[in-house]
Amino acid sequence: MGLDMFLNGEKYFWSNDSDKTIKEDVLDGKSKELRVGYWRKHPDRHGFIVNEFANGEDNCQRIDLDTGDIEKIIKAVKEKTLPHTTGFFFGSSDWWDTEENLSLTIKQLEGALAWMSTEEKGVSRSVFYKASW
Repeated sequence: MGLDMFLNGEKYFWSNDSDKTIKEDVLDGKSKELRVGYWRKHPDRHGFIVNEFANGEDNCQRIDLDTGDIEKIIKAVKEKTLPHTTGFFFGSSDWWDTEENLSLTIKQLEGALAWMSTEEKGVSRSVFYKASW
């Protein structure tokens, strides 16, 4: 048991590329979920995401993130301003503070940004965070 943290991307396939509003006649009803990031036991990053983007509500729910949100997470990681966060089964964030682990985290988050901005005809993309413990 412990804190598992997932950053997932979702591709939505549209039957009409010119109108991407959510309407049953336009949305093809198909989507595909992909893993774009994963971390284990980084409670400080988890606390930042929950506090900033879920109003502090921590129920392992899906937390949708836009590009600005991901950029905000990257900035907090780079500036080492993540709030100290504790929880049962969370473990400690101390071991994440090595340059190698920080670099890996930033690489995964920047990869999510690149994935979101990839243009593909008839497809919309979104990213969400979800934790499990």
